[in-house]
Amino acid sequence: MKRVSTGMKWALFLVLAGIFLLLKNLGVFRQWGDAVWGGIFVVGGIGFLIWYLTDLQRWWRSLAGFALLASGVVILLQWRQIELGDWTTAILLLGVALGFWAVLIAHRDMWWSVIPAGVLTVLAVLVGLQAQLTETTLLAVFFVGLGAVFCLVYLIGSAESDTHWAAIPAAALLLLGLVTWVAALNPSGLVGQWWPVLLVAGGLAVFVVSYSRWTRGGPVAKAPDYSQASRPAPGASVTVNLPPAEPGPAKAAPGPEQKPSGQGAAPQEEIDIYSLLAQQPPEPGSSSPAVSKDVPPAS
Repeated sequence: MKRVSTGMKWALFLVLAGIFLLLKNLGVFRQWGDAVWGGIFVVGGIGFLIWYLTDLQRWWRSLAGFALLASGVVILLQWRQIELGDWTTAILLLGVALGFWAVLIAHRDMWWSVIPAGVLTVLAVLVGLQAQLTETTLLAVFFVGLGAVFCLVYLIGSAESDTHWAAIPAAALLLLGLVTWVAALNPSGLVGQWWPVLLVAGGLAVFVVSYSRWTRGGPVAKAPDYSQASRPAPGASVTVNLPPAEPGPAKAAPGPEQKPSGQGAAPQEEIDIYSLLAQQPPEPGSSSPAVSKDVPPAS
């Protein structure tokens, strides 16, 4: 049986959603319209989450599941006339953030999901608290939150990948958030004048820790250079250190009647051994005459 394509599934979903919204606007469901609509979102979100648990490699299902679930919760709260103010938008942001947090929990190698999860969580907190905090305090919370996100990237991603770069934006954002927070508090007296000494003390502490780790490691050992040691001295034989060859069966020299194997081999000329011996110079102190070709040596 042929499987239904993804496009046909989305087409069916859009048709059913359009029919439901049309009936809701016509007042068919009366006061239960929002309840049914929110229930559909909640059931769809739970379905996506169960679908995600059956195959954790399909991580996008987690995003869709938590987003639908958060949307359904907001619709049901509005149906029950429960006003949350700014936290209504924060719930939607937290729903999407929970999808990325679930991906990180299931896949530690996908450390990049810390960034969208953390940023959305920080934005959700800022949206929820914007009525209770001043603009400067909100800015300080934003910087500190982003710095904490990059700290998590540094801690979690260092086990799977080289994420030491995250320490630089983390330190910069945390420092900026601290300065903004102090400016928002507007301390007076000695605290407001001398609080930068804490930054100097923190910098010295980081320097001492880094220097102790650097000195504890010791100097880096230089790798030995074998390029010069492996070269033989001028005039030395390269075979002086070779082990002696194992004795093996000697191969018999081919006789004059043997022919070289292979096609197209050049014919071998006969070598006169007596003429070769006659051409050799006599040894010093030897009075024996050169061996003549006509006179064979005595046996």
